[in-house]
Order: sequence, then structure tokens, then C-alpha cells
Amino acid sequence: MLRVSLRKKFIAGTALLILLVGGALAVLVRHELHKRFEGEVYKRGLSIARYIAEAAEIPLITDNNVSLQLLVNDYQKIDPDIGFIFLVSPEKKLTAHTFGAQVPSDVVRQAIEKTSASLHRIDLYSKDGLIYDCTVPIQGGALGYVHVGLYEALVTKNVHGVLLKMFPFVICILVIGIIAAIAFVSVITRSIKRLTDGVQRFSNGELSEVLSVRSHDEIGQLAAAFNTMIEKLSATTVSREYMEKLIDSMDDMLIVISPDGVIQSVNRAYCELFECRPDEIIGRRVDEFDEREAPLCMFSAFQHSLVSGRVQGIECTCRTSSGTLVPLLFSLAVMKDDQGRPQAIICAAQNISNLKKVQHALQQKQLEIEAVNRNLEEIVVSRTAELAVGNEGLRAEVAERQKKTEELRAARDAAESANRAKTEFLANMSHEMRTPLNSIIGGAEYLEGASLAPDQQHCLEMIRHAGDSLLVQVNDLIDLARIEAGQLELLAEEFNLADTLEATVQMLGLNARQKQLDLSLAIAPDIPHFVVGDQARLQQVLVNLLSNAIKFTDNGGKVTVSAQRGQADLHAIEVYFLVRDTGIGIESDKIDMIFETFAQADSSITRRYGGSGLGLAISRRLVEAMGGSFKVESVPGVGSSFAFSIRFPLAEHAVAEQQGVPDGTGREGGLKDAAGSEGPLRISRVLLVDDSLENRALMRLLLARQPLVVDEANNGREALELFEQNEYSLVLMDIQMPVMDGYTATRMIRRIEERSGRRPTPVVALTAHAYEADIRRCKEAGCDDHIAKPFKKKGLLRCLAGYLQGIEHG
Repeated sequence: MLRVSLRKKFIAGTALLILLVGGALAVLVRHELHKRFEGEVYKRGLSIARYIAEAAEIPLITDNNVSLQLLVNDYQKIDPDIGFIFLVSPEKKLTAHTFGAQVPSDVVRQAIEKTSASLHRIDLYSKDGLIYDCTVPIQGGALGYVHVGLYEALVTKNVHGVLLKMFPFVICILVIGIIAAIAFVSVITRSIKRLTDGVQRFSNGELSEVLSVRSHDEIGQLAAAFNTMIEKLSATTVSREYMEKLIDSMDDMLIVISPDGVIQSVNRAYCELFECRPDEIIGRRVDEFDEREAPLCMFSAFQHSLVSGRVQGIECTCRTSSGTLVPLLFSLAVMKDDQGRPQAIICAAQNISNLKKVQHALQQKQLEIEAVNRNLEEIVVSRTAELAVGNEGLRAEVAERQKKTEELRAARDAAESANRAKTEFLANMSHEMRTPLNSIIGGAEYLEGASLAPDQQHCLEMIRHAGDSLLVQVNDLIDLARIEAGQLELLAEEFNLADTLEATVQMLGLNARQKQLDLSLAIAPDIPHFVVGDQARLQQVLVNLLSNAIKFTDNGGKVTVSAQRGQADLHAIEVYFLVRDTGIGIESDKIDMIFETFAQADSSITRRYGGSGLGLAISRRLVEAMGGSFKVESVPGVGSSFAFSIRFPLAEHAVAEQQGVPDGTGREGGLKDAAGSEGPLRISRVLLVDDSLENRALMRLLLARQPLVVDEANNGREALELFEQNEYSLVLMDIQMPVMDGYTATRMIRRIEERSGRRPTPVVALTAHAYEADIRRCKEAGCDDHIAKPFKKKGLLRCLAGYLQGIEHG
């Protein structure tokens, strides 16, 4: 590839730039000159045409064609630049012209066709080039028109004449520009040449000479920075003499060989071991030495290193000048330049005579150890024969134990498999039983506001009561099974203890009033309002105990609930709960029986009061799971007292601050705001997703009087199609559905919102999966809330009111 110096490139570029500028200027000047000369020629032709038009008026009036012809001929003789002159009558016929015998009919025709009273210049095209036709009417066109033609060649000739006069000046400017460029480039390239020479010297290892560039421009700054770099490298780079001394101080031998096999240097350790001088070795080729001499011993490895780049761990035995054989361990490595070409092969060798002696000693010791081992083996064989008899009995015992272990393992696997099957069965049964219960309880609740006959109302009340009772039994059975399977999950969340107690008493207040019972609540003032624990499980225990107290206390009796402070520290407090009644009481020998599953103190109690006998059993196990214990005191005919204690961690913020915060500041405040907001009633659009036709029909009935438009989907895939097509204020999502379940559908809805930039739509899981793990999984999938089936109408509407306006949930 042709290499062009920077100097030539700079000069050529400058000359090319000057030529381009000159050429562009020439084009511009030629265009302007042509335009100016064209205007002058037009003015000149127009002046001549006007003069002839005035002079031709009398001959045209008198029909003196001879005078007209003499007029145009004389004017053409006076001005030789005129191409032609001709007069046209109003009938578009030639009356006089300067064409002679051959009249160019095409030129005349173009001029006559383009003649106009308002147009004084006409461009005509002929075989001789462009013609400027200056046209002037005679007597406003009444006596005809005068046409004076001037060729464009006249303009071109004038332009070329001016450009020829300018050409010497352009040449002078070009020469001066090139000379200036050469001088300018010389100043720049001189400094660059010095900088290049300095870099070349630096690459050869010459660090003593600095660059002598004196300019103060960017090149001078680069030279100054390069000089600074040389000074720093000179201060930090190890000199060649220092490196040679360092190599000579090594105990290992070091040989440097050129790529063609010539030895370039050896260090002191090599010369001392092989009893030679450096000048006897340096300069000789590797293959010139004898077979046992060190350079020839490494010749094959030397050739291999040129191919692979590195050879390590080669052993050989070499002979010194005195004939002594020395074992060596050497390695070779190729040193390459920046282009990857080999510069030298470095060989490092080590005398391993002492190592060989140690190896020989180790071999001797190994032989001795092997002899001892053989003796030991003989002893072991004899002892093994003696122990063989005793081992037979041990083997039989071990085999029996292994058999028992396998049987126990098989029993354990069978039990675990049965437990998993039981868990899956209970989960499916929970879902399958809650789903129809949702329709039963929801339908009965919907019919409560209908106008029914007394017997129909009584029948409806029986259906509702039976549904509630069946739901309690289902929940108790599922909870008991989960506790026995060790799958009970306790939450650790902050809640208001006083509000929980008040809500529990208020929940069962109606049942107490129906039996004319005195139901009261007493909370010690020194108990903190806010603690950390599982509020739902604590409330479940209190409800079980309080409902039993109300159930087994006759009309006019008394039931009290109290909470007292126990031991406390800075982080936790123990609370004692007591539920006392004036009911039928329990025999002392049957107190333990009431905590057993499916058992009551007397079989007649079941026939009189009902119940499955699971409430107290579940309550005791829940309290024990929360780290507490039960205590029961009862006197038949006087009453019973059920007490338990639980240790709660305290909330992080102060008690005083807790008491100033109303219960349910989170979403319940939003419920009140949404339900109590004023303004025009707005119809909200809701998407109901459920594979059960009965559940969808029940939801339509429960939401019929609310300001809602409800769209329905049978599965998650249909829900996604509707969600992409419409804007919804809320989505009611079932979880267990065919085609696509609710978890997947909710995740896809959130992805659609992220992809399209839509505002997040509230998604409420409406499902029969009511375990804590189910609720957590719904939240992880993207649901905002969870309603367990079967649900009450008030609970449903209260939840919807937290997200939608105009929902009546009183």
C-alpha cells in the first residue's frame, strides 16, 4: 500500500481546497457575468427595436416597403452584433427583414406565435443556438411588430473574455496558497518529525535524551507531556546493568537463546555449575554441543517451545566440563514482540541433585514400609480368620436391624404419603364444600329482604342457620386437620388488642340479648392497646369460648370477659384472658374430656345444645401454638371459668401514640372515604370472573341494587380478553378455574397494565381458598384484597366500598 507523508497530504489538501474554492468562485462569477451581459444585450436590442418601430411608422402608413427594407438593412450594417431584424404586419406576415434569400421559417414562426403586446423578450431556439428576440409593437400593434434578434453566443463571448483576463490572477492566488501551505506544513511537520524520532528512540530503550520541540501549541504540549513521561520512566525503569546483576545473583541457571538457535547469554549460576566461561558458550548454536552437554540436551525442547510457546518440567542429565553428571529440571518460554514474532527463548534450569537424593532415600523408606506392611497383612489375615466366626453373628444381627429399618422407613413413607393425600383431600374438600355453601348462605341472605310468608320466612331462617352451622363445622374440621398435620401458620402482625376484644363481644351480643344474658367486658387499663400476634386466631379462641358460655348459660344468666396484665418487660407482655359464665358447669372428672376432639362432657348435651365437640379442642391447640396454656375451673350448676395466657411482643411505637390512632387507619379509612364521599353518583364497571354459573348468578343478585355494570368471564383467559378491550374500576377474581386460574390471570393483568401504562385496577380475590398461605399467595400474585367463600353480603359490600363510590354497605 502506497504510504504518503503527512507533509504531502497537507500540501495536496490545501491545493485541492484552493482549487475547489477557485472553481466555485469561477462558476459563480461566470453565472453573474452571463446574467449581467444578458441584461445589457437585452436592453441594447430593445432600444434598437424601439427606434426602428418609431422610424417605420410613416413607411408602413404609406406602404413604402422599399424604405422599410433600407431601414432594417442600414441598421444591421451599423451594428454587426445584431443577428436579424424583421417586421411583421398585423396579419402576421413579413413586411421587411434582413434574412436575405433564405428566410429561417422556424425562427420566424416561433417569434410570431410567441408575440404578445405585454412581452418584449422572446427566447427562440435555432440550430445556431439560443436567440434573444426583442419585440416592440408599432403603434400598439396596430401597424405590426418589430423583431430584433441577438444570439446568446455574443453573451458567451463577452463572459469568456472577462474570465480569460481573470485567469492569471487565479493562478497567482493558487501558487501563493500552495507556497503558504508548504511553509505552514513545514513548521508543523518539523515538530512532528522530532516527536516521531523521540518516540523511536524511546522504543529502542534510549531514555536519556528528551524532545527539543519549542512550540507552544498542541504539539508542544504533547512533547512536554512525553518528556515528563520519559523522566518518570527513567526514574522507575530498571536499567540493563541492574537486570544483568539481578540475573547473575540467581541460584537457578538462566540461558537466553535466539529463535535461530544461537545462545545469546548465560548467567553466573550456569557457568559455575558447568565450569565454563560465558565467552565459551555465547555465540554458539545449540546443536554444536556434544550429546551430554546442557545446550544439546534441551535442543528438542527448544524446537517444541518455538511451536507451542512454552515447555515446562523437562528432566535431563547433563555432563559438566570435569565429566560429572548433573540432573537438571528446566523450562522454556518464548519472548515475543508486539507483532507476535519470537525474539528469544528463555530457558530456566535448576540443579535437582539434592532432590534426587531425597527421592532415593524416600524409595528406600518405601521399600522398608512395604516389607512391614506385608508382615502386618499376614498378621491381619490370621486375626481376620479368628474374627470371621464372631462376625457371622454380627452380620445376622445387622441384617435383622437393616430389615427393621427398611420396614420402619416404608411405614414412614406410607404415613407421609397418607398425610399428603389427607392434606390434599382436605384442601379440595374445603374448596368443594365452601363453593356450594357460598350459594346457600348468599342466596338465603339475599332473600332476607324479600316479602315472604311467615312459614317461608321461617324456612329461610332455618336454611341460613343451617348454612352458618355447616360453615362452622367445615372450618373446625379443616383447622383441626391442619393442626394435626403441623401445617398451622401463625401470623405476626400488629393489631389493636382492645378493639379485638370489643369486636368479639359485639359480634356475639345479639345471641346474648336473645337469651337475656348479661354480657360484659373488662379490660385492665395498664394493658397496651397495640401488640404483635395473630389477631384472627386469638379472636377465633375468644369466639369459641364466648359462644360456648352463651350456649350453656340459661336465660337471665351472666357472662363476663376480662383481660388482665401479667409479667412484662420492654419488649413483650403476658396477657391473661378469662371467660366466666353462670351456666350448667362441668363435672371435675370430665374436664379433660371436653378438650378431646369430637367429645363432650355428656352425650345428652349434644342432643340438647348441639355442636361437634371441636371448639375447645381447637382452641386449646391454638393457644398452645401461640405459646400459652389453658386452665378450667367449673362447678356443676354454678358455672365455669376458662382462662388462658398468651405472651405478645410489643409494638415498636409508644403506647400513647398508639391510642391516638383509630383502629383500621389503613384500608378501613379508605372505606369510609370512598363510601362517604359526596358528589354525583357514578356507575362503575366491574369484571366478575368465576367458572361457577351459580356463583355468578348469586353475585348479580347481591349487586343488583348497586351502581354497577357487571361483565362476566368464565375463566382467566376470557377475563384477559375483556380486560384488554374495556376499562374496569374493579375485578372480582375467582382462583380455581379451568383453562387459566386466577393467579395467572392476575399476573397477566398486571403485565398488561405495565405494558400499556394503564392505572392499576383493584383486583379482589373471591375464592373458597381461605388458608393463610392462600391469602399470601393471592397477594403475591397481585391481588389487592381477599374475600373467602362463603361470604356475607355486608362483608362483600364493605370491601367493594373501599374501592368504588356509591356502594351501600350499611
